Amino acid sequence: AQRKLCCYSNMFFFLLVFISLVFGVLRDLPDSSNEPCVLKITLQNFRSILSWEFKNHSVVPTHYTSLYTVMSRKEALKTVEGCVNTTRSFCDLTRVWKNIHEIYIITVEGFRGNTLLVHCTKTFLPAMDISSEPPEFEIVGFTDRINVTVKFPSNIEEGLQFDLPLVIEEESEGIVKKHVPKMKGNMSGNFTYVIDRLIPNTNHCVSVYFESADQATVVKSRLKCTFLQPVQESEPSESGKIGGIITMFLIAVILTSTIIVLKRIGYICLRKKFPKVLNQGLAMFPVAIHRCSRSALRPQTPGFKQSSLKSPTWLGLQA
Repeated sequence: AQRKLCCYSNMFFFLLVFISLVFGVLRDLPDSSNEPCVLKITLQNFRSILSWEFKNHSVVPTHYTSLYTVMSRKEALKTVEGCVNTTRSFCDLTRVWKNIHEIYIITVEGFRGNTLLVHCTKTFLPAMDISSEPPEFEIVGFTDRINVTVKFPSNIEEGLQFDLPLVIEEESEGIVKKHVPKMKGNMSGNFTYVIDRLIPNTNHCVSVYFESADQATVVKSRLKCTFLQPVQESEPSESGKIGGIITMFLIAVILTSTIIVLKRIGYICLRKKFPKVLNQGLAMFPVAIHRCSRSALRPQTPGFKQSSLKSPTWLGLQA
């Protein structure tokens, strides 16, 4: 019982310390609601860009200077390299962040000549307060899939390796599907993700963005659409081509063999020249017919022929 009481007392003590620290930090944070300008940090192509806009549009400085410090270090403000007396209304803070889980105090001063016109200050926790713009990407559509190529810079500052999941949304006929690809290691160079099992002959649109716990800070990219072509008849495979050639060859052999056999037995392609023996038989056939016809004209009784031939002699004797 004493051990449990000791544990509970320790937990209560640590809780009080934590609450006091939180309230102390919140008390020390400057109130940005009364600031004359609005400061915002956006992650553009993995570059941390600070931009500002004045609430009073009549205030128009000619040049600006940006400063920063880390709250936990209690150090004086430092100027940001490349953002001193600049005419641009933005500043690149990429090299400022050393730890995205630290609280930074950012200050922007606007001048006209040597006169300070405006002074704005705001605290930022990069891991939570930076809104990430979507990366650049390209899509290529096929029959039933889309290749999505996300373009990341080749070199990304170590301090900007946010744990923000990349989201790829695919929309077709009013149905939205969310894809969260698993990315190994640092996000650098190009990354390709394949959305497959799609319906051909339909229009598909793709959007890419970084998901955040605060949905108000999520910035989605513009939709890029592609029309998937209908399914085309597949070309015959190599084995199918070889089988077709063999089948045609066998058909040709069988047809040729059939023609040769029919020609040999005389059903087709009859010869105009007959064998010699057959030709002689055909030559003798009209002679035999001619002889038969002549013999048919002779008298049928042999005695009549002889008597008629001997009649002169018989008549002489009678005389």
